[in-house]
Amino acid sequence: MMVSLMLTIAMALQAQVKVAPKMEKGTVKTYAAEATITLPGQGDVKVTADSKYSITDANADSYVLEMVVTDVKTECEPGNIAGKLVAAAQEMLKDAVVRAALDKDGRIQNILNGDEVKTKYNAQADAFIDQLKADMPQLAGVVSKDAVKQQISKSLTVEGLVQTLQEATSPLALNGKTITTGSQEEFVSKEGIKMKRLYFVNGKTIIANSVMNMTEDDMKQTIIKQVEETAPDQAQMIKDNIDQLMSTSMLKMDHKETATYELQDDGWVKSIVVDSTTETMGQTVVSKSVVKLK
Repeated sequence: MMVSLMLTIAMALQAQVKVAPKMEKGTVKTYAAEATITLPGQGDVKVTADSKYSITDANADSYVLEMVVTDVKTECEPGNIAGKLVAAAQEMLKDAVVRAALDKDGRIQNILNGDEVKTKYNAQADAFIDQLKADMPQLAGVVSKDAVKQQISKSLTVEGLVQTLQEATSPLALNGKTITTGSQEEFVSKEGIKMKRLYFVNGKTIIANSVMNMTEDDMKQTIIKQVEETAPDQAQMIKDNIDQLMSTSMLKMDHKETATYELQDDGWVKSIVVDSTTETMGQTVVSKSVVKLK
């Protein structure tokens, strides 16, 4: 019995998969995504979107991929300010084509049209913010157009776009990785949170559990940086009182995420389910995303 148990454990620990989707020029994959975001005190925001991934060029050891959001819809209560902001951000994604260079295993190497994408988003930003303020006058004294545009520009750097295409909900997230049960990796989320991820492999199913991996000093630096970027007028007050605020749990943060991937025989992702919980300043945001190949 003991020998059998040890062999079973050993085989489980040796479970391994190399994620390298089969690609050739003309390959097209369309994914449907549904996300529900529960915001504190404001109810749910539901987002549905279709995204098309096309291989437009292929060489011996590299590919060019075009990704475009072809359809997006959001649902939230009329008075849900955060929901309206999420909706506006999602609408801005529609029809913007991102061209990426991939290596032979489908891992993103570079964004080929970063300037073009940034120009398109910036052109839309003014119109979206003006419309939001017209629909919701209470935003006028809360949301700064310059601050929003700065956040948009930050996410539209080459690094920001690469990170977006590598998020847990992206069909490209695992490309190029050799994953073994028990293997770990550290990464930084797009919100600047240091994380640690642990993998489990069961045939063509891969589970990735991620938890925050930050010291108290890391949290202080991250919080101050976020305040400097989003509310610069309050930055000095936060800096002067950061220790007191941290001790009262007002600024403590936590983030957890579980992502389950199912692969097809050709190596492309068939489905993704991501559950995440983020706690900041005593507020909890819960989200669930389901992505399926159409």
